[in-house]
Amino acid sequence: MWRILLALVFLGGGINLVAAAEVEISNVWMKESIPGTENGAAYFTISNSSAAPVVLIGANTDAARATEVHQHVMRDGMMRMRRVPELVIEPNQTLVFQPGGYHLMLFGVKKAFKPGETVDFVLEFNDGDTATMTAVVKTIR
Repeated sequence: MWRILLALVFLGGGINLVAAAEVEISNVWMKESIPGTENGAAYFTISNSSAAPVVLIGANTDAARATEVHQHVMRDGMMRMRRVPELVIEPNQTLVFQPGGYHLMLFGVKKAFKPGETVDFVLEFNDGDTATMTAVVKTIR
């Protein structure tokens, strides 16, 4: 079992949460809402500096009805999105959640996200541990 210790740091004008020792979460952000949509996406970087794999099994936020880990994949010449129920982060591996790749998909957004706002998320791991992170909303223009 591993523990995540979090500290709030300010990097490049954005709020990021950094975990000490085992897992580091940084560059947490999301796009402003597109008018008329009820969905959104959040992005971040997660690094596992431990000697054992870390398994991300979900995420949640009070800002949406549901939050899932998703990945864009190319299938039959078309970009598709699929839910990822378990994401293994190997020892000394860094994964970048970014547009066109892994991301947190938000369904049923409760209010539009505007640039400069922040949204809190909780990441859930298979051993019962959680990590809290805060995303800064960025403009899409």
